[in-house]
Amino acid sequence: MIVNTFIPKYMEKFKCIGSKCTDTCCASWDINIDENSLERYKNSTGALKSLVEGKFLTGDKKDDFFNAGYMILKDGSRCPFLNENMLCDIHGAVGEENLCITCKSYPRVFNIVDGIYEKSALASCEEICRLALMNKEKMEFVEAEEELDEDNIEIRRIIDTEAFAGTESMIQYFWEMRISSINIIQCREYSIEERLNILKGFYGEIEKLRLEDDFESIEDIFDESTNGTLNYQKYLQESIKADKKFSFTIGDDNLIAMIRSPRLKKYAEDYKNNILLNIEEEAFRDLSEKVDAILKENDYIVENYLVNQIFKDLIPFNKGEDMMASVNVLINTYKLIKEYLKGRIYKSKERIMAEDVVSVIQAISKDLEHNKVLNKIINYKA
Repeated sequence: MIVNTFIPKYMEKFKCIGSKCTDTCCASWDINIDENSLERYKNSTGALKSLVEGKFLTGDKKDDFFNAGYMILKDGSRCPFLNENMLCDIHGAVGEENLCITCKSYPRVFNIVDGIYEKSALASCEEICRLALMNKEKMEFVEAEEELDEDNIEIRRIIDTEAFAGTESMIQYFWEMRISSINIIQCREYSIEERLNILKGFYGEIEKLRLEDDFESIEDIFDESTNGTLNYQKYLQESIKADKKFSFTIGDDNLIAMIRSPRLKKYAEDYKNNILLNIEEEAFRDLSEKVDAILKENDYIVENYLVNQIFKDLIPFNKGEDMMASVNVLINTYKLIKEYLKGRIYKSKERIMAEDVVSVIQAISKDLEHNKVLNKIINYKA
């Protein structure tokens, strides 16, 4: 089926790099099996049966099409079909058509907004990080046409803005909210922290006016945003700080024990051992300044990550219509990146490069998007 799509430009270049990838997508997280693939595996014969037998289980979630079963992971949380060449045995032996939807579509994410298919990708993928985050230009979006097999993709969300026209729902202003949000995060006159604070203040003002049923003023703000006259300084709030409770939650032993990714576990352990337990106050201040300088030098990486999240997750409508909860997730994710970077660079004799910042973001994304151990942290409210 040929459909109209709306995509970030990096998707035009994306291709899986397979065994060249240094961080396989076939390990360190649960691999869910959709209902159709599960039935195919259960009733398989011949080569497929001999390949999959004893390597999957039926899940206990009823009426959940995309999570009907799951792969039985091997040591190191590796997929049972990941071979020594870092390639998939199912794909190689019996063809791509026998992969489950999770494996066919990763790292792609699909939504439908006003009848248009939107396709983006997860920052847990190393190649997506290279294409999307390492680009020093502002992220751009383009319209395209693409052939999609609807039976082999998972649509995360469907939004029809016209269905909410004239109601009290802010979803009727989905496009205005999305464009304003991206414009704020891409405003390079401010630091990343300042941009996040402006976004929080902006959402707060919109929410206040919504509760007052003052939609006329809301539309005036959107007009200012569209024509470039919105006063960002008005929405700038106090600086972002990782309080002690937030910091100790990151270094919690129980949380660290649940982390599957070896790289993320190492970041968490370094943070706990080097930062929480041993560092003196003056050294901590020096380290914080060093991290701030690194992030300032590489702010385009975090900017691109945040813009991708806004687009992919349909922010600020990824938490129902609680816009403040939505921006809180972005802020906490940024705080998490900063804190793990501190653990990463403490006592490091090597110069921290852009690739190190991306490495931390990718490791965090791999958990947030798949295992969700860090969900408690990103939903934390000070």
